[in-house]
Amino acid sequence: VASLDQQFDFLPGDCLLGTAYISYMGPFVSLYREKLLSVWSEAIKATEVPFSPGFSVVEFLCDPTSIREWNIQGLPTDSFSTENGIIITRGTRWPLIIDPQCQAWKWIRNMEGPKELQVVDFGTQHYMKVVELALRAGWPVLLQNVMEVLDPSIMPILNKSIVLQDGEWFMKLTDRFVPYNHNFRFFITTKLNNPHYPPEISTKTTLVNFAIKEEGLEAQLLGIVVRKEKPQLEEQKDSLVLNIAEGKRTLITLEDELLRLLSESKGSLLDNIELLTTLQTSQATSAAIKVQLEDSVVTEVEIDTAREGYRPCAKRASILFFVLTDMAMIDPMYQFSLDAYITLFNMSIDKSKKTEVLEDRIINLNDYHTYAVYRNTCRGLFELHKLLFSFHMCMKILDAEGKINPQEYMFMLKGGVVLNRDEQADNPCPTWLPDAAWDNITEMDKLP
Repeated sequence: VASLDQQFDFLPGDCLLGTAYISYMGPFVSLYREKLLSVWSEAIKATEVPFSPGFSVVEFLCDPTSIREWNIQGLPTDSFSTENGIIITRGTRWPLIIDPQCQAWKWIRNMEGPKELQVVDFGTQHYMKVVELALRAGWPVLLQNVMEVLDPSIMPILNKSIVLQDGEWFMKLTDRFVPYNHNFRFFITTKLNNPHYPPEISTKTTLVNFAIKEEGLEAQLLGIVVRKEKPQLEEQKDSLVLNIAEGKRTLITLEDELLRLLSESKGSLLDNIELLTTLQTSQATSAAIKVQLEDSVVTEVEIDTAREGYRPCAKRASILFFVLTDMAMIDPMYQFSLDAYITLFNMSIDKSKKTEVLEDRIINLNDYHTYAVYRNTCRGLFELHKLLFSFHMCMKILDAEGKINPQEYMFMLKGGVVLNRDEQADNPCPTWLPDAAWDNITEMDKLP
């Protein structure tokens, strides 16, 4: 009760932060989200509005059971993706998702598929008829592969032009009214890496940056390599995840049923036979489920520990994929598909040298996949960029292993910059040693 009272006291500030998070954070990467949340928290603190110390939008707006179900449906397990899932499902405006690796596309298809999801694009013949049918029936719609310009025909949907006539809800589409079912959901995805949407679009939608993070991809690749190397282990992991999710869902259902009976009960609670029977059944079921959950969680930890042996492979593969995506900064033409990369990773697992010793197997797989990525990527690079690509790949691998001195690395990239020449020793050989080279020597001497 004391905990609930405290949560109630913090509710004004928490609601303010949660609402602002969903409204404004979608387009930003995790670093900017953290900075903005810190600025907002300080501003709220200055106005003496109470809010939870260490406020977390994930804890405030979602529950572990829902998050686990999203993960089962294909949502990456990193915190950034979880936040995106909350923004997409809790926002009042329809989401426009920047999804270059199609991660959100896969998750939405799995999540909304059982609800008669309709997948369309602007090239689909009579796509608006499909949307109208979904509006009437309350089906979700996924509008995929949009560009920076959207068809004006969907503007009434983005505007949510809904009216009530004679006790029924309608949506006004251009010159006619279409019956509106409140179960209707609308998702928009684009594969563009960095689109620029005009204000008339961005103000009517919830923009969400769903570009995959390194830790999220690492978790996916870990599942792939373990499924290939130790299929029984990964199957056991999948089964446990489903059982834990089902157990927690059952507990929530029991709690909701008890609350319903308590709220509807009239007179003495002791005279309500249905309530007493449900309470006894719920207690017994809840106790059994909690024991099962505790055992499942212990087993899950043991399985995760065994899976961790393959973590170096997943980490290396994740690093290499983001090396590929960085090449777009050199030339926008360099675009690489995550699906094609995962296919290459699977091929590396199959073709690399097998051995019973795990450490040797990890080395063989990493070496094979690193060379496979280099060989396949260089086929599509200009000759001018091949050396740069191999250098960037090498630096990222060494940096992940902690073998790069950041100061030395930045010196190599930028050279030495002399801020005060009065403190610099004179060039001893000005006839053959250029001043720029002498600057580099003197600045290099200052490195630890």
